[in-house]
Amino acid sequence: MLSHIQQEEAKLDAMQRVWQTSRRATTMSFFEDADAERELFALPRQNSCGGLITRGQCASPPPCTPALCADYGQEFNETFQEVKTVQDGTTKRPHRKSTEKPSSLLLDASECGDFPARYIIAPVEAHQFPVCGVYIDNRVIPGFKYRVRPLPAVGEVVKRKHGLPCMFGGRALTLQSIGRGYARRFTFEADENHLNDNDNYFWSDNRPEGYAFELELISEGDKFTIFDANREAQGTLEVVKLEGPQVEISGSMSAHSVEKRVRVKLIAKVEFFETGVAKPTPVTGVAVAIKQARTPHAVVTRVSNVMIKGHRYSLLPGVAKEHRRATVRGADLGDVPTKYTMAGLEACEIPVVGTYVDARVVPGFHYRVRPNDRSERLFDGRTLKLLSIGMGYAKRLTFQPDSLLEPDNYLWSDSHPDGLGLEPRAVHTGMRFAIVTSDGQRLGDASVFRADMAQKEESMERVPSESHPGHYAIEKRIYVDVMCHVRLACMDSEEHLMNICGVAVCRKEPKSNDSYVVRVENIGMDSQLKLLFAYNHTDITFVPIVVK
Repeated sequence: MLSHIQQEEAKLDAMQRVWQTSRRATTMSFFEDADAERELFALPRQNSCGGLITRGQCASPPPCTPALCADYGQEFNETFQEVKTVQDGTTKRPHRKSTEKPSSLLLDASECGDFPARYIIAPVEAHQFPVCGVYIDNRVIPGFKYRVRPLPAVGEVVKRKHGLPCMFGGRALTLQSIGRGYARRFTFEADENHLNDNDNYFWSDNRPEGYAFELELISEGDKFTIFDANREAQGTLEVVKLEGPQVEISGSMSAHSVEKRVRVKLIAKVEFFETGVAKPTPVTGVAVAIKQARTPHAVVTRVSNVMIKGHRYSLLPGVAKEHRRATVRGADLGDVPTKYTMAGLEACEIPVVGTYVDARVVPGFHYRVRPNDRSERLFDGRTLKLLSIGMGYAKRLTFQPDSLLEPDNYLWSDSHPDGLGLEPRAVHTGMRFAIVTSDGQRLGDASVFRADMAQKEESMERVPSESHPGHYAIEKRIYVDVMCHVRLACMDSEEHLMNICGVAVCRKEPKSNDSYVVRVENIGMDSQLKLLFAYNHTDITFVPIVVK
């Protein structure tokens, strides 16, 4: 009895020295004492069968099976090799075989409550749902959007990064119905120009290799409103690019609806109300979509657990202007230290409320005025030039009058408790421009036909004036999107109606009451001519034609 206790204590002492040494983050060898190593392997151990083994072999009865002893010895040796240190201090670990992806996937339709048919197809990814013959994955439900990718044959090597190309031009379409019978017909939504002759369908047995369905709840171009933990709107978000597949993590079904939760990762143009600047930002979250009974499409209700620059938010679909908030402070302009928070301001509008008049509101430039509590603009929606801004607690904003004898185009900054939104305007209907290349060659003329789209100010700065040395002019850069009649010199008198967008450079010289358009640069047009200019590395500019 005493000898047995001594053996146990000696074994425990040796093992403790080994364990304590292995926990040290030093470059010393594992066994500081060579005697401890010899003692460790000299001591017998008892296996699960009751026998004592040393180095994988039985040492005393009762006997055990050789296979059990060999497995135990191999496990003991591998454990020792994992922690044994070489002379230079590095740790050797045995090479472990990584789990390889299976070469095939067995589908049993009886598991889905269908015919007891079995198929062997190529393996699918974690975000894909297999469909082959009568086997249809239970997660493939009409009303949701899927991207369908044909599967290769078993054992076939596909060099493409994501496998074979997707059907329907790589688009994710809404699944409308799944037919019945041995061969199931999958019908997807039709294209806009082919509502009466829908070609977006196929049968599940058209391809013996099968198909892989990829769920897509959020698509490029979708817009959301950002909310914080207090359910207060903080900004807007527009999806620019999808980063990776959308993996379904859970789903539930009831008698009236089907709900799916999908993990998403994307690049979005995020604009916070406080900054007013939209920047492409990585965004992750979990999208929740619900398909109600007797409704053709599933609807994304929210995106939860959203991470934007290390902060947690939630998203609701759509952008409502009443959520857009702007906080202004009069002390920032050296005025009365008042503070106002305006809700519902458009992205292109400049705030004016109470005693606060934004510094970007400058006499000599043109504006459209809208009370913040309504959609109708003042002055019949016309664009008027601002003549002056009064002084005092409530500033009087005087615009260009219709009659010099009875001027009535004016208002005070505190006339509307909810504030005013002033939209700067640079290009108007009827303006004419000369289309000029970067080397000064004139290509033709353009006349503005419509200028209904909003024009947003991008920047404002003071630049030295060439006509008045020592003084500074005010220069604004305003983004414009207009419709123009374009007549090119190489096409004689033929006119083309084009959508033109660009950045208009407006300037107001010192000691002058009027602003003027210097040029419109960074031109974009919905015409093949843009491709020709880009191919020739030629930039075009619209220069105003002054009518004398």
